[in-house]
Amino acid sequence: MTVASPCINVCRIDPVANLCSGCYRSLDEIARWRDLSDGQRARVLQALPMRKRALAQAQQAQQ
Repeated sequence: MTVASPCINVCRIDPVANLCSGCYRSLDEIARWRDLSDGQRARVLQALPMRKRALAQAQQAQQ
């Protein structure tokens, strides 16, 4: 089974976190997604909820 991309077509890179504010992947992860194994993709997906929370907290702190 192939692990699907988390992309939601909201491609904006946060300049501080260097993460996409749509899918919460790094530019490197986005660029290499096709080449990652399913295990590597699953590990990236597992990290996304924590990245989402961290990015939200960082953005709130900047306000």
